[in-house]
Amino acid sequence: MGVSRQKRKTSIFFGLEITRRCNLRCPHCFTSSNGTAHAGPSREQVQELMAALVRVGARQIAFSGGEPLVRKDLEKMMRDGLKLGLKGYSLVTNGFRADPARVGRLRAAGLRSVQVSLDGVDERDHVGIRACAPAAYYRALKAIRVYREAGITVDVATILVGPNLVRASEMTLLCRALGVRKLRYCSFVPTGRAAQGTIRGRHLADPEQADAFLEQFRSYREEAKAAPDLIIDHGIGPWRADGQFACVAGKKVAYITGEGDLYPCPSLMHEPFKVGNVYDTDLAELLARPQLHSVRRMGRKTLDEPCRSCAAPRCSGGCRGAAYAATGNVRAAPAYCNYQRRSKAAVDRDGG
Repeated sequence: MGVSRQKRKTSIFFGLEITRRCNLRCPHCFTSSNGTAHAGPSREQVQELMAALVRVGARQIAFSGGEPLVRKDLEKMMRDGLKLGLKGYSLVTNGFRADPARVGRLRAAGLRSVQVSLDGVDERDHVGIRACAPAAYYRALKAIRVYREAGITVDVATILVGPNLVRASEMTLLCRALGVRKLRYCSFVPTGRAAQGTIRGRHLADPEQADAFLEQFRSYREEAKAAPDLIIDHGIGPWRADGQFACVAGKKVAYITGEGDLYPCPSLMHEPFKVGNVYDTDLAELLARPQLHSVRRMGRKTLDEPCRSCAAPRCSGGCRGAAYAATGNVRAAPAYCNYQRRSKAAVDRDGG
């Protein structure tokens, strides 16, 4: 493995994929996880990687998958990291394996926060979106309670498609009742299994429904002390009323796959954007490579229309990963842009 010898500070929050195996097979999974996929790196590889991450200044990392809890050695790896200097962990999970005893062990090993996937207000929506058995929905609800009772902060992630667009107020109420800290809406990006034509067509959001959702989203965020906190990932592009959007790929986030490949963000998990492999190359060297920052630093004037001549002064052109996944062209305009749609509606309304 490439060992990082140079001490430096990084502001990057790393997602670390420790397995691609999962007990579910969700159609929109960007890692194409399933029960027989890549098992993930060995405990020794993860230990070396965590040591390298500590040397470049990382203090907390997020375990991702697949379903991280299929790793029976997860707690051992977490304790390894604490000894090396990590301060704690977050975890992305479907909640299926969250029994109280194991959650207690995870808490003792440094787990501080968890993101549970809940892709629907009720069993029908969750099952319809994730193509799973009804038990998965109730296991996710149970997991939220079990993690909270263990003193672990809980966030909920839900995919921004179909019924979740039109039942946003209900999802907010549900998450408030469950006591979660944040409700994160994950925009649909056609990568991994989601790149398949039939899946892509079924999950693409209706633009008018997306417009209405974002109006509600902005209104809710303006409320004082609203709970839970609503956030939306960058795949949706410039959702703010003023069109503000700044790509954070390779600056605030980066993703390491189970095979050890480093990418600027999960939406850019395509061969042209691979920075290198953390098990082959010194991590500090990888973090200094221009490939880590090249997409984020694309000038808007180099993008295709209408991004190139857009009037939004604080937008870098929407999510390049989403644009690439949809078109195969990293400089393409995003398939959906709420700012452009609102601007066009205003012109049409004013007769311009």
